[in-house]
Amino acid sequence: MLETPFFDAHTHHLTSDAQTTSILSCSMMESASVVFQQAKYLSVSLHPWYLSAENLPLQTNWMEHCLSSDPRVVAVGEAGLDKLCDVPLPLQQEAFQAAIALSEKYRFPLLIHAVKATTELLAFQKKHRPTQPWIIHGFRGKKELAEDLLRHGFYLSFGKKYQEKALSAVPTEKLLVESDEENIDFPTFYSEVASVRGTTMESLIKALHENANRLFFNR
Repeated sequence: MLETPFFDAHTHHLTSDAQTTSILSCSMMESASVVFQQAKYLSVSLHPWYLSAENLPLQTNWMEHCLSSDPRVVAVGEAGLDKLCDVPLPLQQEAFQAAIALSEKYRFPLLIHAVKATTELLAFQKKHRPTQPWIIHGFRGKKELAEDLLRHGFYLSFGKKYQEKALSAVPTEKLLVESDEENIDFPTFYSEVASVRGTTMESLIKALHENANRLFFNR
């Protein structure tokens, strides 16, 4: 169960803020780092930027080892599709399929990196019919895209850069917030998000607590 007022659903750095619980996203390449060793909670990443035909089986084997043996792991991801990166799309699709399979096998939510790939993402969802939650991390799209993804059952996680209309459109039970690569003061960020959504800080804290516990801390 979440024990702090504030929750960071996706980050790449450790926080010294005792009021915020964070999920650190780490890949195999980062597994010897200090941040990986010191993190309280982890998501295991298969990022589309860092794929090669040679390292994909090594990365998936490492992920499976973590998912089966490291009690700090609470999610798979980030993983997904990025049409703006140099990695060939077929290799990205192979990796994303592997991440989906691991999410389903070990019953962990999937944090998704999606850039210019909504059509492909929805095709994967239709094909695989996942039973585990799918969460779009760092959502920056417009309200119309948010509503389309919500109709398909996705959760949306918002970071420092976002569209206010999109943030306002997300039902509370589908909302998360994150720092990603940014240094964010979460009390200030929660206050900002609450203001944009026309709610109170207390209501937002309660809602995001419930979402975090349901998605990540329910074992």
